Amino acid sequence: MKRFLGWIILFLLSLGLIPILFNSELSFFAKIAGFIVLLAIIVALRVWGYQTKSKSPRNERFRFNKNDIFWIEKHIPFYSLLKKQDKQIFLDRMGLFIAHIKITEIDKEITENSTKFYVAASAVIAYWGLPYWNYGNLSEVLVYPSNFNDDQTLKSFGAIQGKVFHGGLMDNTIILSRPALIAGFQIGNDKKNVGVHEFAHLLDKADGDIDGVPNIVLGENDRKIWLKVMQQEMEKWQQKKSTIPPYALKSEAEFFAVVTEYFKECPKLLKHKNPELFEVLVKIYGEPPNC
Repeated sequence: MKRFLGWIILFLLSLGLIPILFNSELSFFAKIAGFIVLLAIIVALRVWGYQTKSKSPRNERFRFNKNDIFWIEKHIPFYSLLKKQDKQIFLDRMGLFIAHIKITEIDKEITENSTKFYVAASAVIAYWGLPYWNYGNLSEVLVYPSNFNDDQTLKSFGAIQGKVFHGGLMDNTIILSRPALIAGFQIGNDKKNVGVHEFAHLLDKADGDIDGVPNIVLGENDRKIWLKVMQQEMEKWQQKKSTIPPYALKSEAEFFAVVTEYFKECPKLLKHKNPELFEVLVKIYGEPPNC
């Protein structure tokens, strides 16, 4: 409020001066005063708009130094394959994610930068190519030191490596197993990346349901094609004629997340082995940069 005190005083003085000038039959000066008031309002709104925009949280981001960028180049295969201009976009999106989504390693007082980079890179890769890449109501990513059970208790041999919550107190939360998260980036073409997998579920969730049909990025006709192709591919796998990882058969939701991993990590292989599926995924994510 203090920033606009001068403008407010000028506005009130000019406003009070107008009727005085009119009563003194100095209408010409009254018009000038009116013009000054109008001008002051326009300038004040412009200044307010600029300052609000410049201070907006969306313009804040984590700033990467040279060592950070070297680390990302070395540990994030997807990033290393991008063109120079796209690499900057990738870093910008990572920086925004880290600045606005809380990333917490539950066994450490301070979350390591490497963990933040793995999580943010997963998010950016999963949403790469989308005209819409806002992460909705996501507020926090919890990173566990191991796999976990359905009740979120830690277990080194737990079956769960990642989880997107839908409803309840943790509706705005994702949990990832740190070993699984790191493993997803150690081999860049194994069709597997748990971080990308869970963020694919988050994209699927954007329309209100985690059902394997990302309505937010598919038109009505494309949804029909997607459902048809998904059914065909699941039938192919049952006939042992598919290269899609078997976890995709668990449900339609898992199918979407699994083929998103496949598409992001091995687009050339997917295009060769499952061309129809590849084309539908291109409609969702655009042409992959490493294809």
